[in-house]
Amino acid sequence: MRVLLISNPNSTSQNAALFREVLPIIRGVEGLRLLTQFTHYPGHAEEMVRGMTRADYDVILAFGGDGTVNEIVNGLLGPVDAESRPSPQDIPALAVIPTGSANVFVRALGFPNTPIEAAHVLARMLDRDIRREVFLGTWNDRWFAVNAGFGLDADVLARVDRAREKGFSATPLRYLAVSFQAYQRARIRPPRINVRAVSRSGDTFKADNVPLMFTSNTNPWTFLGPLPVVTNPRNSFDQGLGLFGVSDLHGIDGLVGVLHLFGVDRRHWLNKVTDARTLHFEDAAEVDLECPKPHRFQADGESEGTFTTIHIESVPNALEVFAPIDPRPASQRTIREVLRDFIRIK
Repeated sequence: MRVLLISNPNSTSQNAALFREVLPIIRGVEGLRLLTQFTHYPGHAEEMVRGMTRADYDVILAFGGDGTVNEIVNGLLGPVDAESRPSPQDIPALAVIPTGSANVFVRALGFPNTPIEAAHVLARMLDRDIRREVFLGTWNDRWFAVNAGFGLDADVLARVDRAREKGFSATPLRYLAVSFQAYQRARIRPPRINVRAVSRSGDTFKADNVPLMFTSNTNPWTFLGPLPVVTNPRNSFDQGLGLFGVSDLHGIDGLVGVLHLFGVDRRHWLNKVTDARTLHFEDAAEVDLECPKPHRFQADGESEGTFTTIHIESVPNALEVFAPIDPRPASQRTIREVLRDFIRIK
């Protein structure tokens, strides 16, 4: 098995000591030939894998966070509007060792969040060739693996990125502080997002002048430190996209709706309040988002700039990934089931 490991040295938890500890774990897989390359600038991972096929490598191993995964996915699959979309069997499969701040994609697949533990689990999967196909999302002419959306979440990510550029770490507390500031601003001048969506079964969804709307390809949609944030409980890598929105940011109902987005009320004690303002739609095949004025848009935790229109689609079985046997998200599995599968792989 030929594996290309692409490492992002600027990833949150990555350092030379960790790299030296992880590398022997992967190299210990029998019959595996490993080549390592480092990224040097944003978009470099995408350039590295662009146009690759199984004739080049069997597996691309991302040693980084969701941003690195996003670049590799876009490099392997190419532009969304390409005339011939590659088959999952024609391009290298994807494997991930998490070293980012959130690591939503790999954790939603069922991996541990710590790089050493994830590397041990991945090594067993590589040895036994345990892989599966996953749905991915597209926005305009690009791909996303985790989530994408207009409004509050995009503003939060843009401001956290600016804080990181100044040397501050992206901690859960910082996310909460920035989220509250963004919420206060959005109450005064809220985005007005028009949403149209169609599910894979033909059901439709329509909402106008929504101040917050995003689409997720995973469940949980993100993590607040160790805690999973679930907005669309039925969502998974085996069906279409989940939509979550808040219809009005004002008043206690609006505040609770936004807090629900960031993981507050995990026991659902405030369901009657959140249901009054939150919008849900499941298994979406196509989504159109439109704003009368340009607003920030994010995909896989990266700010993509400002747009007025975004077309989003769900692509079934777009990519092969090395992942645990049970396809359900970690948030839907009991501790006993997680331990059972971990022991089985070990």
